[in-house]
Amino acid sequence: MQQKTSFWHSAYSNLASMKLTVFLFLALAMGSLIGTLLPQGLTELELQNRFGPRAVWWIQTLGLHDVYHTGWFRVLLVLLSANLIVCSIQRLPKTLKLIKRREERIKPEKLSKFTYHFELTSRLPLNEVELRLPKIIAQEFGPVRTLPDSNAYGGVSEKGRFSPLMVYVVHASVLLILVGALIGSIFGFKGFMNITEGDTAHEVILSSGQGALALPFAVRCDDFDVSFYDTGAPQEFRSDLSIVEDGREVVKRPIRVNDPLSYRGITFYQASYGAVIKNAEVEFQETGSGKVFKINLPYMRPVTIPGTSDQLQLIEYRQDFSHFGPALAIALLREGKESTGSWILVDRPEFHGNRVEDYRVKVLKADQSYFTGLQVKRDPGVWLVWLGFTTLLLGIGSTFCMSHRKIWVWAAPVNPGQSSTKVVVAGRTNKSPLAFEREFKRVCDRMQAGLQSNDPKRTDQV
Repeated sequence: MQQKTSFWHSAYSNLASMKLTVFLFLALAMGSLIGTLLPQGLTELELQNRFGPRAVWWIQTLGLHDVYHTGWFRVLLVLLSANLIVCSIQRLPKTLKLIKRREERIKPEKLSKFTYHFELTSRLPLNEVELRLPKIIAQEFGPVRTLPDSNAYGGVSEKGRFSPLMVYVVHASVLLILVGALIGSIFGFKGFMNITEGDTAHEVILSSGQGALALPFAVRCDDFDVSFYDTGAPQEFRSDLSIVEDGREVVKRPIRVNDPLSYRGITFYQASYGAVIKNAEVEFQETGSGKVFKINLPYMRPVTIPGTSDQLQLIEYRQDFSHFGPALAIALLREGKESTGSWILVDRPEFHGNRVEDYRVKVLKADQSYFTGLQVKRDPGVWLVWLGFTTLLLGIGSTFCMSHRKIWVWAAPVNPGQSSTKVVVAGRTNKSPLAFEREFKRVCDRMQAGLQSNDPKRTDQV
């Protein structure tokens, strides 16, 4: 039992370590840097094209192509959250004790040892000084709390008493950001979907490579439009989307780059586009007999060549094949033999390479259509992250701008039976000493002027 208690005590102490905080921050910063520099959501084929086999193995093993959804990144978030909570719990009682602490008596000899202190002798009696001092300090600094003392007058005025708590606001803000990131990592997703004009889709291909995710509604691409610069580069592309739920069209609006559509916490970004082939009218000429066949090839549907058992299938389309323009990939399927195929240039009918086995091929008409590439993202913790960043800015600003400033004042007759009064003033601040020095000097100047005159009105005029 003793060993178990010792273990938990050791774990608690280690969680409160500042070294652990620095290590976790650096580890998360490194992970975020990798997630920024290395494109996220690449497929295995894309990784193979960009990196060597050994690098791909490390990337996939460590999940570097989807950093923010890896187990080790989530563990770092949990550990840093626990570290902040333990550090705050461990230090908060001491801070609250300092805030609650209040002096009951003031010793003038102690005030004289302060860096900021001032002494003066007033010709006014103690009772008159007691009336004027709180008014002077309140006008220049803040309200005065009088301390009980039968032989002298003592008072304390302070500003920013709760400023030490601002560091815990910063801790809470960072904790909100971490919790929001953790919620987004566990319950959020990121993926993509390609939708051809006029078609509807409801599945998102996850960037993590973990298959597809079915949405609780369908997305329809009603129209796609793209405009180009004179150089041929795309100028703008836009998709007209409709959200269909339970057979009803619930949302309809266009999206552009940097102008996404959000519905039920899921956001659709315009990310890419491309062309797809619906069907093509193709002429086949048998080189031996000279016979000519005109065949309509739907996309990915085999069609039998008349009078033979051979079948043709349109399997792929590219808008720019090796800078030769649009091209069709057509496969020839023969019984008992392996399928063969070739790329057929659409705009170059006389090209000598437009052949599939013993057939010369000429594309008469290609009916193409555009598809829109959508990046789909859901992050249920994003509002916590934004709230955390907002409070973090407020907390940091308050931590650096606010200071705990305190002024003590003590007054007593110079000698028993005399009307003159000795006044001792001292001040202290936990930051911004130059600003406090000017403020303390103003209080002392005002006090010196207000306690030298027998005219009580002078206190309000100085």
